Amino acid sequence: MARRSANLTPMMIFIGALALRVAYVGWRWSCSGGDLEFDDEHLHWQIASNLVTDGSFATDDGRFAARMPLYPLFLAGFAWLGPGGILAARLAQTVIGAATAALAYGLARRALGRRAGVLAGVLIALDPFQVFFANMLLSEVLFALLGVALVYAAWAALDRRNQALSPAAIALALLGPAMIMTRPSAAGWIALLWIALCVADRFSWRAWLRFGMNVIALVLIMLPWGLRNAAVLGDPCWLSANGGVTLFDGQHALARGDSDQSFLDDMPELRGLSEVQRDQKLRELAIAQMKKDPRRVLELAWIKFRRTWNPLPNVAEYRGGAAAIASVGYTAPVLLGFLIGSWMQRRNRRWIVLIWLPVLYFTLLHCVYVGSVRYRVPLMPLVAIAAAGIVGHRGPRQTPLHRMP
Repeated sequence: MARRSANLTPMMIFIGALALRVAYVGWRWSCSGGDLEFDDEHLHWQIASNLVTDGSFATDDGRFAARMPLYPLFLAGFAWLGPGGILAARLAQTVIGAATAALAYGLARRALGRRAGVLAGVLIALDPFQVFFANMLLSEVLFALLGVALVYAAWAALDRRNQALSPAAIALALLGPAMIMTRPSAAGWIALLWIALCVADRFSWRAWLRFGMNVIALVLIMLPWGLRNAAVLGDPCWLSANGGVTLFDGQHALARGDSDQSFLDDMPELRGLSEVQRDQKLRELAIAQMKKDPRRVLELAWIKFRRTWNPLPNVAEYRGGAAAIASVGYTAPVLLGFLIGSWMQRRNRRWIVLIWLPVLYFTLLHCVYVGSVRYRVPLMPLVAIAAAGIVGHRGPRQTPLHRMP
């Protein structure tokens, strides 16, 4: 009976999370239909629609590497439906969000025990930001699922019972490139994770074989993207042609920590440049500004840190009423639980490294680029999983990292 209950638990978490997200998406559709709220939503839908209409992976203004391809390709599966495809894409994201909650249950259960698994799954199912972003044509929901899956694969790949070519290792090799092809900012995390896994395996033959497989998979998956960009733009643009734009957005002389790319229309020196040249120019200007005023970089870093981890939404229209109550009521206790759960699991160093690495990495990254609640959304499932460590079994006592199973 207990085994049957354990098998039903992830399904119940999935169904509950799905019902909540579908209800929200349906309600929003009844209120505003297919209206898109954010500029990035319009951009993603443009690329997907153009891909379906004329086979061109490009924005309406002629940019060919404005975003990494995986999320627009996902949307292209619905763009052929026309405006109704927006609803279909949102409903598909409700399934992705529900799958994230169920997968988190599996990861926490395997690492911390069944009670922790249930708590992690329920927390993610109820996450108001995960529910909210299911209705947005943004990459947060997909990126969150890939992030949980990647950590799950890394945890399983380190199990001594698994060989170098185990299903977990293969999943690890595929998920890393998938994350980068969704968001280029993931590249640093993937590289650090690969190094951490080699250290955890004490640079054994299994570690080197897995590392080699990861590199080969990365090259094979990203090569078509780079070759296509080189043919169209004259540059492979492995991580898109938008990194310099976002760096300048976060570091120019009038930056406030949030995103405001009106400078793209106000800077005469950008006129006549290709998207690659513009990206390079803005990167150079941003770095020059950072060198000129390093104190300002630190001041902005603190502002961006507070924006990213603010329990309240940063957008004025959501800072009051039910949205604010739901945000603070969920975020504050989960963040506190994250710290307490991590402390209680501190002897399980492998676990702490796997969970804290992406949280620290993306926090520091967005202290340099733009800070926003949006950029913590994909991290919150991992934060919730760590918070579930409060009710989990304890890890080994002071086990050296290289001896961890």
